[in-house]
Amino acid sequence: MRFVCFLILFFSTDLFANERELPVGTFRGVSFLLEKNGVSIFSNKDVHYNKSTLQIKKVSSHIYDFTFAVYLQLTSDSKALTDTRIDRYKVIWESDTMGALINQREEYDKEISEFLLSADIFTIKSLVSTSGIIETQIYKIE
Repeated sequence: MRFVCFLILFFSTDLFANERELPVGTFRGVSFLLEKNGVSIFSNKDVHYNKSTLQIKKVSSHIYDFTFAVYLQLTSDSKALTDTRIDRYKVIWESDTMGALINQREEYDKEISEFLLSADIFTIKSLVSTSGIIETQIYKIE
């Protein structure tokens, strides 16, 4: 009987220990790229100044809140543009380092997003369904 209890404890502990999680915290944007049909149409190289952050908070087992904050200035004498957006995503892992992000907001639920997670870089690639534009955002995990 003890052996059976030990096996149950061992396998249940192993299942929970292997549950993958996204990193939580605030991460600095490194770059972004908008492309359509494989051609770059706008990137961080096209602006005078940009600063972006991503804050990730875990809500439940596979649900996370992402807060995207962006500050852009197209030229040195142009007005700065700022935007903040909060999305709730369901995370579906495809491997140890990549998966899909399913937006839980109705107005964005047609967007297809995927992520790649390395030791210090978090990349999000999204297909904006209404325009066919692919947006890639890269954040530094520190």
